[in-house]
Amino acid sequence: MEKIPFIKMNGCGNDFIVVDNRQGIIKEYDLPEFIRRVCTRRVSVGADGFMMLEESDKADFKMRYFNADGSEGEMCGNGARCISRFAYLQRVVDDEMTLETMAGIYEAEIVGENVRLKFPPVSTSNLHLNQSHEFEGETLDFHYAHVGVPHVVIYRDDVDTMDYEELLTLGRKIRYADIFHAGTNVNFLKIVDENNIIVRTYERGVEDETFACGTGSTASAITSCLLDKTKAPVNMHTRAGILKICFNIKEDIVDDLYMEGNAKVVAEGYLLPDAWR
Repeated sequence: MEKIPFIKMNGCGNDFIVVDNRQGIIKEYDLPEFIRRVCTRRVSVGADGFMMLEESDKADFKMRYFNADGSEGEMCGNGARCISRFAYLQRVVDDEMTLETMAGIYEAEIVGENVRLKFPPVSTSNLHLNQSHEFEGETLDFHYAHVGVPHVVIYRDDVDTMDYEELLTLGRKIRYADIFHAGTNVNFLKIVDENNIIVRTYERGVEDETFACGTGSTASAITSCLLDKTKAPVNMHTRAGILKICFNIKEDIVDDLYMEGNAKVVAEGYLLPDAWR
């Protein structure tokens, strides 16, 4: 029987199917449809995303990341941390490594059961604060930050009690708004104190709330510091764990940018044909 070895991982509840594809074991499949099917919960393995570890001539390895809808994504922060630990456990790399993504080269380090991911510097030209727009009849104030992938940041006092259906409806309105040509992720924040933020995220490509979003937490932490709401380092309290975001804000860039959190291996096995047919 045809079968594909995989590992199931999650970073703060953001879960992924991870496959070592250095030998091209899944190259013959129609990838978008294959991934959409294996990421569908209840009828297959189910996950927020699908990742392949591949050879790279620019870094220690290449990360190919796909959203649950089958679309290929530029980058995923929690995904990058998970695949870095996967590469380490597979003895592809030592405890310090570089990985190639569509958004550039990233550095990662194994820190016990956690993974610390270093982002390339973010230009302040990619950060657009204090915006306002009418989304299907509802005018909202928001902030926009591109940290490898696009993110909208909105502050609310009721984030921890916000109704799921309201988050979904509002997230979709913003995600599909025509002012975001490639779509956007949407983060809802509640400031706890100068070093702690509660965050919930509607993710583009998953088209649902996820338990955590690494790039969303990073964008949210930077935005909050620029607005003088918090100070680095910032602990981002996601629905399934804490992501620690460290950075240094300069006049035109944000550098020394790190994200650290858990990267759990929860299962391993084989994808069988019924998982994608």
